[in-house]
Amino acid sequence: MADRPDVQSHTDEPDNRSVTEIIHGILLDVQNIIQAEIRLARAEIAQKTGQLKNASVFLGIAALCGGLGAACLVVTCIAALALVMPLWLAALLIGIGLCGLAGGAFVLGRTRIEQVDPAPRRTVETLKEDLQWAKHHIS
Repeated sequence: MADRPDVQSHTDEPDNRSVTEIIHGILLDVQNIIQAEIRLARAEIAQKTGQLKNASVFLGIAALCGGLGAACLVVTCIAALALVMPLWLAALLIGIGLCGLAGGAFVLGRTRIEQVDPAPRRTVETLKEDLQWAKHHIS
């Protein structure tokens, strides 16, 4: 603790401060701790956001390349079917198949989104518990 300037060392000398001054000092210490935790959280979030940003760029590139690759495969399927039927019919059949696939994926995605509860239930519960604890210890 001696190497940290923000931490006061306690001595064995008697403390001549009043109760009000002691309580005020404790409240200031708690405030400093909370502010330090907030600074730490902000720094950690900023670091993780930077890491996520870098990863997101690569995911975006992968999505773009995957989409272009899928488009090439669709064109290949249409061209292959065009060998045995008219080109317009091959394109129509592939288009109908893709629309059906998209519709199925949409229904599954919507169903899963509806199952997600957006409220942070655990956080609300812990905040309630913290409030109850503080009320119990203050009174």
